Order: sequence, then structure tokens, then C-alpha cells
Amino acid sequence: MTGASLVKSRVIHSAQHICVWLAQIATLTVTFAGCNPASRNADKKSQPAQPLIIYCAASNKAVLEAITADYEREFGVPVQLQFGASQTLLASLEVSGTGDLYLPADDSYLDFARQRKLLGDQFPLATMQPLVGVAQGNPKQIKSLDDLLRDDVRLAQANPDAAAVGKLTRDALTKIGKWETLEAKTAVFKTNVNEVANDIKLGAVDAGIIYDSLLHDYPTLAGVPLAELADTKARVAVALLNSTRQPAAARQLARYIAAEDKGLRHYREFGFQTVAGEAFSSNATPASSP
Repeated sequence: MTGASLVKSRVIHSAQHICVWLAQIATLTVTFAGCNPASRNADKKSQPAQPLIIYCAASNKAVLEAITADYEREFGVPVQLQFGASQTLLASLEVSGTGDLYLPADDSYLDFARQRKLLGDQFPLATMQPLVGVAQGNPKQIKSLDDLLRDDVRLAQANPDAAAVGKLTRDALTKIGKWETLEAKTAVFKTNVNEVANDIKLGAVDAGIIYDSLLHDYPTLAGVPLAELADTKARVAVALLNSTRQPAAARQLARYIAAEDKGLRHYREFGFQTVAGEAFSSNATPASSP
């Protein structure tokens, strides 16, 4: 081998050793970084938080959107809202076995859920009053239950087997023997109370049984109280689901919704009659532990 060839061979051999050495250093650096607690914590902090899932009655849609928007801004925790009729939501969360909070339109559904071992602590929020929704100006001059039975009035109701307002109306009128007549006169049964309000707004029907709080969300509607429903109240509360995988975060969100200076402030703004609450504290004790 000539001198030039020998030098070239040694240069190539040295370059190969340098490449192997650099690769080993890179491997060790990556391994060390993976074992470094500070590195792991930085990675963990960079990961987005898992969303908290609330099964929420359609009647509380607007107010819950406002509350959870505030919560996301304050804590950076995403909240996923699933809206529907109270009974439909109950069936859905039971089948899926997922979710963090359940907020039906009436706490009777929380009783059903508790009987099925689905719930933890419960936090009371507000009440809603069922009444007759009509277009502003009440063009059909509906003033009583008897007026709803007239031939010129098209009535919508929420399905009593799915929605709280329908169930409450059926229960109240069944006690006084007036449900079957109203049921027969009802032109359409909708999935939830918001759909009833939309039908009134669009003029598809002349009247519908809705909640007083919905008048805030539908300014073109007016409410007509019914004597037969005067003592009927929907009691709104939110409860922890046993299926939650983030119990501490779910509890904090429930307390936030039920806090006098947080969620309840919005409930009052949206036309609900609220319960007495406490100021928000992430270290507070549960508001209710039935």
C-alpha cells in the first residue's frame, strides 16, 4: 500500500469512529433526558388537559355555556357539554360509562341515577317554573288550560318519557285528571323543551309548555302561567358521576357551577330562581352529600 493510500485509509477509519462516538452521545443524551424528572414534568405540562364532560339538560344550555366559558378562561381546563333531554342523557351516560357531571332539568333524574349507583355528591343550583309559552302579544289570547283545548290552538309539548318538563306536566295534570285531555289535544311532542320553544318562535305552533327561564333565551316569546302548574317546580342540581376519571377536577367544576359568585351569578342573569350558595373556593367542602 502506498503512503497516500495508507493515510486515506486511516482518515476513513477515524471518521467512522467519530460517527459511532457521536451516535452514542446522542443516544445517551436522549436517554438521560427521558429519565430527567424536570424533562418529564415539562412534557406533562405541555400536554393539553383532558376535557371534563357534562351531560346537561337542554333547558340549561345557554347558562352552562356561559359558565363553562368562564371556567375554561380561568383554569385552562376544557369542558365538553353534551345537551339533550334529561332521561335521554341519563340513558346515554349509563350505557357509555363515561362522563364527569350530570345536570338534568329536575333532580328527580338524579334520584333515578343514584338508585343505579351512578352518582356521587350533589350540588343544588336553581328552580324553574313550567308555563305556557306563546308569541309576544299572545295573538291567540291564551290565558288558561281550557284555552289550550280550543280547536284554533296548536299545542307543542316535550315528550314526557324523555324530558323533565313533559314529565312534570304529566305528573301534575294526572293528579287532577286533566292530562289525558291535554295529551290528546297536543299537536306535536318534541324531544326536549328547547325544540318546543323553537316551534313557538317559528310559528309552527301557537303555544307550548316550556320553562320560565327559557324566556331569557327567546325574547320573542312571552309566558302565560297556568293555575294547574303553579305548585310545580323543576329543581336543578349538578352531581358528580362515579364514572369520572378526574374526580378532583370534576368536583372543582361542580363547586364552581354552584358558587354564589360564579355559576349562580349566571343562573340569576339567565332568569332562574337560584338557591343560596357560597363563594367559590377550590378547597371547599361539598355543597351537598345526600
